[in-house]
Amino acid sequence: MADLSEPATTTNPPRNRVALPGSRVRVQDREGEHEYTMVTRVTPGAAPGSVSVGSPVGRALLGRGPGEQVRVQTPGGVRLLTVVDVADGTSPSTAAAGRGGKAR
Repeated sequence: MADLSEPATTTNPPRNRVALPGSRVRVQDREGEHEYTMVTRVTPGAAPGSVSVGSPVGRALLGRGPGEQVRVQTPGGVRLLTVVDVADGTSPSTAAAGRGGKAR
């Protein structure tokens, strides 16, 4: 089976705005926008929207930046995700700021 977590297309985003553990990554797919917090592992008390860098979505997003697209195999099927924004975990994200401070 082919590795579907490879980039579908690649742009050259600034290297300081790539998804790493602790980053908040805003993505868009055909269902809308979603925001994930990248963590090394999801624990029982993890915040909603946390995604492990070891999960299919986390592996696909790791090291990606705005404008990049990835295809990822999930239990629900293949998803095409476009990275909209990457913010570090300590600054307010543009995703949350644009929705009155609430992340989806």
